[in-house]
This record gives sequence, C-alpha cells and structure tokens, in this order.
Amino acid sequence: MIKRPLCTACILFLVVQAVRVCIFQDAEDLKPSALESAVSEGTPLALTGTVSRIEEKEKVTAVFLDDNAVSASGQQISEPKLLVYFNPDEIQTKVNIGNVIQVEGEISLFDCARNPGNFDQKAYYQRQGIHVLVWAEKIKISSEDRDEVRVFLTHLRTRWKNLLTEYLGEYYGNTMSAILLGDKSGLDEEMKKLYQKNGIGHLLAINSTNLK
Repeated sequence: MIKRPLCTACILFLVVQAVRVCIFQDAEDLKPSALESAVSEGTPLALTGTVSRIEEKEKVTAVFLDDNAVSASGQQISEPKLLVYFNPDEIQTKVNIGNVIQVEGEISLFDCARNPGNFDQKAYYQRQGIHVLVWAEKIKISSEDRDEVRVFLTHLRTRWKNLLTEYLGEYYGNTMSAILLGDKSGLDEEMKKLYQKNGIGHLLAINSTNLK
C-alpha cells in the first residue's frame, strides 16, 4: 500500500510545478545565445566549464556545465550554460559535480517540435538557459574540486526516485519521477508518446534544476 504522506507530497509538488509551467513558460526568453548564433551543426569547439549536474542516460552520460569559456568558429565566447554528452565506453574520465573540465567536441543543435503537442527539445533546454549541446570527443579535468551540496542533492534526487518506484512500481514510479524530478531515464516510451499526443508533453519537461 502507498503511504499517504508520500502520495500527498507527490500530488502537491505536481500541482505546483504544473501551475509554474503554465504561467511562466511563455515569459521565458527563448532568444538564441551568442554561441548558438555563431555556430552551426557539427562546428568543432573547445571549452572550459564547471560541472553543475550529471545524469546517466541509457547510452550516454549528460554533463551540465556552468560559466563556460568557449572557443569556436575563430571566436572566444562566454556561454553561461552548456550540455555535454559523452559515451562512457569511449571516454572513461571520472567527472564529479564541482569539477572544472576541458572539453573538445562538436556542436549539435536542439530540435524543435515537429508537430503540435510533441516534445519541444529546443524550448525545453532554452528555458534552462541551455542553447547548445556538445558531443565530447575528449575530456580533461582541470580542477578536482567537488560541490558537496549539489552532490548531496543529486543523491537525494536518486533516493526520491527509488522511493517512487518502490511504492508506485516501475511503470508509475518512473512516470512520476519524470514529472516531479525531471528524470526520464526509466520512463515508458508509450507513456511518453501518450503525454505528447494529448498536448501535455511539457509536463515531462519541468526544469529538473529544482533539486540542484
């Protein structure tokens, strides 16, 4: 049986976040960043940034970077936030939150929604201040400092997901984890398509920085 406090907390959090999305999503600044305006798909670049979040996905590791200094297209550009993907089988560098890292790779631009109600990857990440995805070919750690507060919050997020799946089961637990925590790694593909088909895919795009 599901414990009442957990259910109440989940429902309350979901309502607050749904209201937040509906009220503020159109007020966000979706203009391209300086880096996005200066590059195109496949542009090589080098950058230095500070790791603010790490997510393990099915085939790649996603690293969110803050305070980035980027060299691309013959320009030196400051970019507040970036998302870096790398294949852990090819790059085995151990990265921690708080590390300053150097990355070499290629630009990949986010996709817009192809049909009404579909997940809009570009808008989702722009609302987090992220305008460009980088596919890393090399990663080097410049500073091994760790942000212990964010490390703790990451562990807390993982514990919440484990609780949701324990009490709600894998199917519904992963769905609630996607909505409440922004962790879509275990979300059933049919459930994701159902949300998008009914025009409420944005609920799966709630900014997961709530637990940063």
